[in-house]
Amino acid sequence: MHTYHAHVYFAISQTTLARKVRENILKDIPQITYAGQLIPVSVGPHTMPMFELHIPANMINYAKASIDELREGLSVLIHPLQQDELDAHTNSAIWLGTKLDLKLDALT
Repeated sequence: MHTYHAHVYFAISQTTLARKVRENILKDIPQITYAGQLIPVSVGPHTMPMFELHIPANMINYAKASIDELREGLSVLIHPLQQDELDAHTNSAIWLGTKLDLKLDALT
């Protein structure tokens, strides 16, 4: 595994907070290789608006701790990038905060 994805979820009413959390994470973890924009609708398996981050595997322990500290109550799914998307989003997934339901049929 060379990369992890983090999905930071927010309600539309939390858009300003989500922007702040994204900015703070990017300041604290400059090694993030991709920082997606806020997506204000549910897409793919995700049931809430979110933004996505790509984290190098060698930074994952620091990133988990940093994101947990900076997420301000938002739920975060962290999973390895792997061929089996269903496993990545379930068995191999780590949740920070409240675990949310996913549309798992979108992964098969």
